[in-house]
Amino acid sequence: MILWELKKIFKCKTGLIVFALFIFICGVMSFLKPTLETENPYRNDQYELVEDTRPKKEIADEKFNEKIKQIEQMANTYVNDNSINKIIVISRDHLRFMKCKEYKDVDFYKAMDHRVDHPFMSILMVIIFVLIFSNIYTDERVSGVDNIILSSKNKLKALYSKLALAIILPIVIYGLYLAMAFLVTVLQYGMPVNGGLEAFRIVDAGIFLKHAFTINGYLLLKIGTMTLVFMSIAVFSSFFSFISTNSLASISATLIFIGFGKVCTLIKFLPNSLLNIVTKGNYVDLLFYPDRFVGMYAGDVLILGKSLDLINLCNGILIGMIFIGVGISIFTFKKILTK
Repeated sequence: MILWELKKIFKCKTGLIVFALFIFICGVMSFLKPTLETENPYRNDQYELVEDTRPKKEIADEKFNEKIKQIEQMANTYVNDNSINKIIVISRDHLRFMKCKEYKDVDFYKAMDHRVDHPFMSILMVIIFVLIFSNIYTDERVSGVDNIILSSKNKLKALYSKLALAIILPIVIYGLYLAMAFLVTVLQYGMPVNGGLEAFRIVDAGIFLKHAFTINGYLLLKIGTMTLVFMSIAVFSSFFSFISTNSLASISATLIFIGFGKVCTLIKFLPNSLLNIVTKGNYVDLLFYPDRFVGMYAGDVLILGKSLDLINLCNGILIGMIFIGVGISIFTFKKILTK
């Protein structure tokens, strides 16, 4: 059933658009380049972009020493504030677990980190998933094929295969993108080295990392987080397709779902705990500013008298959204579509 659904998707115009968008993402990937640790462009008095012509090693050493200086200053700070104290503890962990207190080549990982969750890529990925899953059932409803499906013995199997595709396909498509990103990055910067070193080497705001991650660990966390984001959007996009009468209504509902959390951040009379959650965990900011979310410490929130890490809570909600989307889709199958 899943293979049949795939064939149906890629035989129609939507499949061609999706394929073209994916090729486009892979084509422009090589141009998505970060400022490396060995580079230091700056603006002069005339606001012209000027390249730092010093030796690369000198630039990299200066940047690395500045990061170490910031971490050491934070580690040696003593204040009576729980949030800041956690950052202080993390800074001390950075210093305690540091394997090498000098600059090492991390160009590959810096570029890969930039490409794993680049906002341009993320938006195009969301467009791909919305195009696929907002039409996964509405097209059949418009064409009348849904009556054939719902009258067959395998109606639930057919519906479940559509839902399963909403979970599997984001992993596959994003995985293919990551594979292409890996190959392109290897061609441009060479094979990855020093992935077991500290993640703050490739993170601009590394002092706010919530753990002493290794580079490899941090990238895996970022990939996992983006996968959850794409999966949850795909699952809800398919759910809106199941309950909508046409693709326009389904796409509109999906876009409202994506933007709802961001709109809630403008409602200032919400409880502070809820406002903090939607400010950090809304889909718009997750797609445009993932570096503010993934692996970072953003303070705690008080929920039912318990102090919880804000980012951990948002991650839990993100995972929960997938289960909610799956649950309400199954409810729709059993209580509405096949009733």
